[in-house]
Amino acid sequence: MKQIGEKRTRLRPDWWLLVAVIALTAFGIIMVFSASQYFAAYEPYNDAYKFLKDQLFNAFVGLVVLIVAFQVKIKFYKKITYPVFIALLGILVFMVVSTNIATIGGAQRWLDVFGTSVQPSELAKIILPMALAKWMTMHQNELDSFKMGYLPTIGATALTCGLIFGQKSLSVAIVVGVAAFVMMFCAGVRPKYLLLTIGAGVAAVIGAILIEPFRMQRIYAWFDPWAYSSGDGWQTCQSLMALGSGGLTGVGLGEGGSKWFYLPARHTDFIFSIIGEELGFIGAVLVVLLIAFIVWRGIMIAVKAPDMYTSLLALGLISSIAIQSIINLGVVTGLLPVTGVTLPFVSYGGTSLVVSLGMIGILLNISCYTEK
Repeated sequence: MKQIGEKRTRLRPDWWLLVAVIALTAFGIIMVFSASQYFAAYEPYNDAYKFLKDQLFNAFVGLVVLIVAFQVKIKFYKKITYPVFIALLGILVFMVVSTNIATIGGAQRWLDVFGTSVQPSELAKIILPMALAKWMTMHQNELDSFKMGYLPTIGATALTCGLIFGQKSLSVAIVVGVAAFVMMFCAGVRPKYLLLTIGAGVAAVIGAILIEPFRMQRIYAWFDPWAYSSGDGWQTCQSLMALGSGGLTGVGLGEGGSKWFYLPARHTDFIFSIIGEELGFIGAVLVVLLIAFIVWRGIMIAVKAPDMYTSLLALGLISSIAIQSIINLGVVTGLLPVTGVTLPFVSYGGTSLVVSLGMIGILLNISCYTEK
């Protein structure tokens, strides 16, 4: 197996992955418009096409980022990893301590950059895997060591997740943390350290739930949403009714009634409910299968990657996409408590879509060096 820095022949990228991602993103734009057109026509937007135009711009920026990420040489990612990671930590610290950060739903996640809201915690889905992949590759013979193998890896992960949690974004912290755990598992970190990580992670999540009353209320509502249907269980109940009303083939694209001010976050976190209502069970299953296909192609890229660094990096990126998708679908179907996580490539959201497409750009880059 060749190592980073050795000359390798650049082959064709994984075109199937690219086609699947473009198809899902295009479908997401259509569904964002369908889900948002009615409430966007009223105050404060007064423009039924507002979110459609925004998402088209987000997709354009995301595709530019995808192309750049695809063209950049792999060794450049490795070169800039630590400076970029330190910069990320600095931004996350600023997000936690600053009093001038936009707050939505109690979460302090958005930074205003030239009039555009940016969510810096999303960048951790790319930058942390880059940092962990580089460290574990450089110290691959010391992964059994607590001091040189496990401690720096879990330390970087815990610090990043802690700063994200400090912005009241537990769901993103979980996505980033679980993706890091998958990387550690596949890199060969000792089982007892992995068990320690699981224990610490579960304890941290339980503690995060207990210290915030609104999270406990969501847990209660999760167990019996219909008993809390006028409060914390409202979103889950409305989501389930939307999914159920779609039947096998749906009520028709654009014909759903849940988006008429009944279902909150209809174009973001709960867009899958609108898909199920308007396109039915068949449409919902096709979306899930397309996401599963993207994840499978990403895993294949990681498995066939030419060296440990690119393999771990690809694994970390596709794990984030997979975990985020699982959480979103679990929330929408009532299998998990309500939390703020978008459906990759489908939900409305600037930073989320751009970062997701950037991940795909890196995966396509790595795929050019895999065994076909």
